[in-house]
Amino acid sequence: MNSDVHPLVATLVILLTGLAIAIWMWGSGEAASIGGPAELRTNPSGHLYLQMQNQLIEHDANGQHVKTHDLGRLGVDPFLGGYAFFSNGDILLRRGPDSRSFGDNFRAFQRKTNLQSLQPSTPDTGLHRCNLDTQTCVLFGETGIDFKAAHGIFVDWQTDDVYISDTTRHLLRKYSADGTALAGPVAGFKFPNQLLMTNSQLAIADTNHHRIQIVDPRTESFGEEISSRDVVPGAATAARQIWPSHIARVGNEWWINNMRTGMNEGGIYIFGDDWRYLRKASLPADADPISLLAFRGEVLVSDWNNDRVYRLSTAGELLGDFESSGLEQVLADSRVTRRQFDMIAYSGVALFALLLGGLIVRAFATSMSSGAVNNAAESTSMTSAPDAPLLLEPDPKVIRKITMGVRLAALMIIAVVVLLGYIIASEENAQIAFRLILPIGALIAIVVLLAWVSRANTGTAISVSGERLTLRDRSGRESSCPVRDVRYDQMAIATKDMAVFLGQPMAAVYDRKLLKEALFPRLSTAQKVSALQMQWLLIQRRHPQGLVTVITIVGLVAYALWKLIPTGS
Repeated sequence: MNSDVHPLVATLVILLTGLAIAIWMWGSGEAASIGGPAELRTNPSGHLYLQMQNQLIEHDANGQHVKTHDLGRLGVDPFLGGYAFFSNGDILLRRGPDSRSFGDNFRAFQRKTNLQSLQPSTPDTGLHRCNLDTQTCVLFGETGIDFKAAHGIFVDWQTDDVYISDTTRHLLRKYSADGTALAGPVAGFKFPNQLLMTNSQLAIADTNHHRIQIVDPRTESFGEEISSRDVVPGAATAARQIWPSHIARVGNEWWINNMRTGMNEGGIYIFGDDWRYLRKASLPADADPISLLAFRGEVLVSDWNNDRVYRLSTAGELLGDFESSGLEQVLADSRVTRRQFDMIAYSGVALFALLLGGLIVRAFATSMSSGAVNNAAESTSMTSAPDAPLLLEPDPKVIRKITMGVRLAALMIIAVVVLLGYIIASEENAQIAFRLILPIGALIAIVVLLAWVSRANTGTAISVSGERLTLRDRSGRESSCPVRDVRYDQMAIATKDMAVFLGQPMAAVYDRKLLKEALFPRLSTAQKVSALQMQWLLIQRRHPQGLVTVITIVGLVAYALWKLIPTGS
């Protein structure tokens, strides 16, 4: 059908593109959702609990592994929000699936208030008080309470009163041990996160107000402000770590995890008892800290993205990793599963790349047949009269096919960008979506470069008259010189100040038969150069084909340096 695209071919391309995107999105989403160590807590017996995905890894007061609790057996799938222990060792956490809709996640992404009911969808979902040993649970509250993702839960072991930061409703709440509301919800916060009781005062990480809010926890005066503390020093602002999410009390100091905009890659900032900034804790440059906990004279910091739990001295110096057989087993299993999903995602990317490459190669390759047909009469006359004037131009059908391939690739990229927007709006952890920006940016850059190179090949021409050769670029500018001063290879031809790209042997812009039978024999006195020399000539003539090579090399080197050279956070 000449340059037209058959409807079945177009449909197949669209379906395969959709399949590639779906495979990539699903695989990368599943891999990213397999988070590393997250919330750290201790129970009244001094046992350390480390939450990772749907598991709680229990250690005794000396840090020795005791047991790994599968929260799926309690009906938790997936783990959402925070957890806390009661004075008798029971745990308060959320059961049930993630029932948040796209609209709910989109509102959260827009920083709008959650308007959903607090009532759980079924008696088996929502907050429950559970016994980890017997694996039995009771509903928290007479009719149940479901925050979906309340990230801050604190239980006062003196009274078993429960304090909850209702994160997406921007409220602070207080309940009895059985879930009875003891006071009305307190407003004035913006995405509150972790809570911590100390010296009969309740500290709240008021994330989007960039502060720690200290309030009165007593029921009769619950939520009354005692003080408000700015925890974003100049060092945090410079590092773009301005969103406080987690708090720890270490001796007479306050340790705060200030995160970046994607709620990731935070920094640990240490303040004195009077909230005067003292120093920043030492963490690896690529650290992604989540939770902080003082334990056995040290401070533990969980790292979601790097599958590590750091040990820090009380001075803030990195001592090494917290290690245990139970944690290592969970991490090993997690790495295997994550690698499997990564491979699935890579297969989607590979399919997309094959489609993209196939479209462009097919567009170039069609010149081998259509170019010959389009120039058959001219080829005959030129080959029969070796000294006759020769004029070669790219086949317009080939150019149309190349342009069509680039446009299809651009449509694919637009689809990917739209789907990325969906991921950002629907993912609970924004960092998962933001990690996809770099590969999508790379794909966009590739399509832009291909379009630039394709455009540079339109309107070009090569002519030979006697012993003089003339090149014309896409703007109509011409360069002429004696044939003996011409440099050429199978890929391109160049004069002293201009170059014209001929294409690759299997993906020609100009008809390969005409090049072989009509042009190359006329270049007997010209100098044939190597592929490397021709690349250098293309760069010197500022031809897009050569400049793309430079851009690619610079991009790869920059990416390698970015990955290999540590940068301060």
